[in-house]
Amino acid sequence: MYKVLTIAGSDSGGGAGIQTDLKTFAALDVYGTSVITALTAQNTQGVHGIHTVPPEFIVCQLEAVLSDIHVHAAKTGMLGDADIISIVADILTRYRITNLVVDPVMIAQSGQRLLPEDAVDALRDKLLPLAMVVTPNLPEAEILLGREISSVAEMAAAAREIRRLGPRHVLIKGGHLPGTEMTDIFFDGKDMHTLSESKLDTINTHGTGCTYAAAITAYLAKGLTPLDAFGRAKKFITDAITHGICVGSGYGPTNPMGALFRELELGRVSRDLARALSLLQKTKPAVNLIATGRTNFFYCLEGAGSLTEIISYPAPLLLCQQQIGAVGEPTFDSRLFPGEYLLAAHNKDKRIRAMINLRHTPEIVAAIKEIGYRAATLNTPFPMLTSVPEALTLEDTPNKEPQLILFAQTVEEVAQKTAALARYFCSC
Repeated sequence: MYKVLTIAGSDSGGGAGIQTDLKTFAALDVYGTSVITALTAQNTQGVHGIHTVPPEFIVCQLEAVLSDIHVHAAKTGMLGDADIISIVADILTRYRITNLVVDPVMIAQSGQRLLPEDAVDALRDKLLPLAMVVTPNLPEAEILLGREISSVAEMAAAAREIRRLGPRHVLIKGGHLPGTEMTDIFFDGKDMHTLSESKLDTINTHGTGCTYAAAITAYLAKGLTPLDAFGRAKKFITDAITHGICVGSGYGPTNPMGALFRELELGRVSRDLARALSLLQKTKPAVNLIATGRTNFFYCLEGAGSLTEIISYPAPLLLCQQQIGAVGEPTFDSRLFPGEYLLAAHNKDKRIRAMINLRHTPEIVAAIKEIGYRAATLNTPFPMLTSVPEALTLEDTPNKEPQLILFAQTVEEVAQKTAALARYFCSC
């Protein structure tokens, strides 16, 4: 197994530093070791106190790890002061750690200074020359160079200048620039590379720099080139921000496990959809509710924000010899009508994640009322509804036949509601 080392501070809130580094390493299937340089009392609102670990104990931790465990890559984060930077640089040199990622942690997200000014020179002179990759954000790059950086062109110039300080590769993160794009610059000494992603509308960004640098470290340990590690890590941090965790009352943390959890959920919802179809197939009266060429299950991922996060069968359910069937396997990126209504329902009530659209007849509508489902007819835009009903009637339009939608929290619950309605309807 690939082994990595993080040398950084501890975040009592769990969103940055050692804590998020180890989460990132685990998510990327590398074995993480750690040396704690400082204890911080912090939460999502800011840093409330810092206790620097005595230098002799930092040495003890480094020697304990490096004398026993061969690490394939290492990263540094919050180092505290000039003495600690010198100690770390000396030991990393002695143990010939060449795959080193330096995240020059200087300022907390809350704005609090984490590295004294007198330690910046030590960082420049002793640690940067050892770095395979250095990963400053804009404020950190400005401190390293002593000037303002306010554009992508200035970021590129800064990357060239920082490389003259000794690191072999420079990544400058542009998330602090105004605008709708997050553009990062990666300079390998010859070519300038850029990667951009749309800025995400979220405050759950605590630990972004730590997560990003830890991902680069993990990919370097696995043998990727620095440029490839940068590209993979850029996608990883975008996923981690996308799935950021809403905890506390300030800036929530990124979620290094977010992409893994999403992959697990993709498989789970697909299996759930297949089980829901099986339940409906076992309910013989359900064939009376199927609208040929229209009926389908729709199931969205938790927190879905687009149709690409809704799963359904690729074609409507079909009837063959009084049996309900489906064509193909469940797929995402559902653009089948009326998938948009599930997205609207989920936006209004995050508990609602599933629906099915059925035949619309006066008799079925009457059965819905008699069985006691909360029902509504859509004659205004969906957002105008005060709540999400269990059953929604879509009236006839010039382009669409009338339809009946059942909403629920899970696709199994949708199937159960449909089965109950079918049995009631056929008994009338």
